[in-house]
Amino acid sequence: MVKSPKTGSLNYVRWGACLLALGARPAGAQGRFVFSPESHWMLERLMLAFGLIALLSIAFFLWSREQRLRRQRERLRKTYNLGEEILSASSSETILTRVTASLTAVLGVTRVHLYVYNRAAKTLDSLAGERSGTASISLSLPPAGAEAGAVACFHYRTLLAIPDIDRSPFPMSPQHAERAPKSLLFVPMLAQGEVTGVMELDQDDRVHDFTLDEQALAQHLANQIGVALRLLDQRSVQEQLFRTEKLAAVGRLISGVVNELQTPLASISDLARRALDKARGCGAEREVSAIAAEAQRAATMVARLVSFAAEQVEARPVSVTALLHSLIEFREGDWKASGIRVRDLTAHEALYVLGSQGQLEQVFLNLLVHAEQALANAPRKVITVRTSVLAKRLLVEVAFTGQSVSRKAEETAAVLGVTRSVIAGHGGEVRLIEKSHADPRFEVELPLTAARERTSLAQTSSGASDLTRGMTALVIEPEEIAQRQLLGLLAARGHRVVPVGNADTGLELAQRIRIDAAFCSVHAPGLNWVELSERMQPRVGGFILLSDGYDAELSSDFEGYHRYVLAKPVQEAELERVLRDLAPVIPLIKH
Repeated sequence: MVKSPKTGSLNYVRWGACLLALGARPAGAQGRFVFSPESHWMLERLMLAFGLIALLSIAFFLWSREQRLRRQRERLRKTYNLGEEILSASSSETILTRVTASLTAVLGVTRVHLYVYNRAAKTLDSLAGERSGTASISLSLPPAGAEAGAVACFHYRTLLAIPDIDRSPFPMSPQHAERAPKSLLFVPMLAQGEVTGVMELDQDDRVHDFTLDEQALAQHLANQIGVALRLLDQRSVQEQLFRTEKLAAVGRLISGVVNELQTPLASISDLARRALDKARGCGAEREVSAIAAEAQRAATMVARLVSFAAEQVEARPVSVTALLHSLIEFREGDWKASGIRVRDLTAHEALYVLGSQGQLEQVFLNLLVHAEQALANAPRKVITVRTSVLAKRLLVEVAFTGQSVSRKAEETAAVLGVTRSVIAGHGGEVRLIEKSHADPRFEVELPLTAARERTSLAQTSSGASDLTRGMTALVIEPEEIAQRQLLGLLAARGHRVVPVGNADTGLELAQRIRIDAAFCSVHAPGLNWVELSERMQPRVGGFILLSDGYDAELSSDFEGYHRYVLAKPVQEAELERVLRDLAPVIPLIKH
């Protein structure tokens, strides 16, 4: 019996309808339903349909799970291959090309930008150099937009995700807003705890929320890129050291040949000049003149070989920090007298490079002297010496508050010419940085040497002569070949050398700093060398005149108390004789 809904009892109307639909019909006075054979068949079909649907659902779940795992395995395989390619890349441009080609498929991004930290310029340099038309981003004054995000990622050393550029904390400039990507991801490139740069991932097509797995994958690849860039720097340093060793061997070979040639060529030139004086007006004058000219030409070629070989000295570990401390102490007295204040920001620990102590000391002394000259008329006189290390490279900065050194173009070109040749032989480079909003400064960058290399070299050179003692020599020589040859000979013996191009500048330096020995060419422009020697004699320990060849009359007239004459090209034996004679009167300076 079906009860009425007004009595609050259950309503079986719908239930009865369902049973009728399945083929059941009421039987008896009690209102019971009885299923027919057709209703049993329909019920079985319904249950079978439910079972098939359940099986298909399970099969779809397992298939989708397998597809997801397959995509993850494929992504891991591509990531592993990309990591291997990054670590084995031969250049930073190759790294950028392979990362761009792979990450567009692995993470679905549109573009990849790599910014490498430039410690010297305090910028992030783009490997492609195409972002916004510029190749670098200033860390102190970054532009608006994506570049500001890269700088923030570098400073905070953490990953920065921007799913929607419209909600970015770094607003885009109007000229770049139309070409801005939809989503950005900035990832710091870490290597041994230091940030070497930033990797930027762009998505131009849609707003993309980078998942935690994608962020972790991007950080892993960025760290591998940072390590790869460090390996490239180390590989470059090793190649430079190998080239230095080869050049040193070539230099020793050339030195041996040159030493054998210098004496006979000097004799031939002297005999030819004497024969020419006797052959004036006779038939043999032309032939003797030709012999003298060819002898002079051969002597010039030997002088060039000497100037090349003199730069190839045996490489030894040199503590640049100790060298700088010594030079600052050496010049500090004169700086105080001139009202110059020095800021010594060099590192306390010893930082070693491979090279010649004398040549490196010559480089830094030249830079300090030129910085001192630039402060002559400056209202505020400050010299700042700073050292820093990045990627196995040592950076030495000599900044000063004076006027731009480019105003003295001739002197600046001379000092940078000699300095660059010496530093290039040590695998480094020298730069003059002049900006409107900052003090001018010289930057010297050199490859650092590891402790293991220092120990090995110290063992091999334990019997070598000590180059930690020397004098301060002033070289007044306008001819570049002769100047470089003499600089190399003196620097190889551990002496400080200050090269100038004219006699007036040399006399000014002799009045301001202590000069132990002055080498002056007879053809030096400016003040006459006779008057120069007389005015310099009380201020220097020795005065050495450089003549074009052996001149017996000049030697007999000029040589005297701590005055000497050396013929160009200067021979090592003659230079050693002069230095031995000057040794008792020249105070040797401990580095």
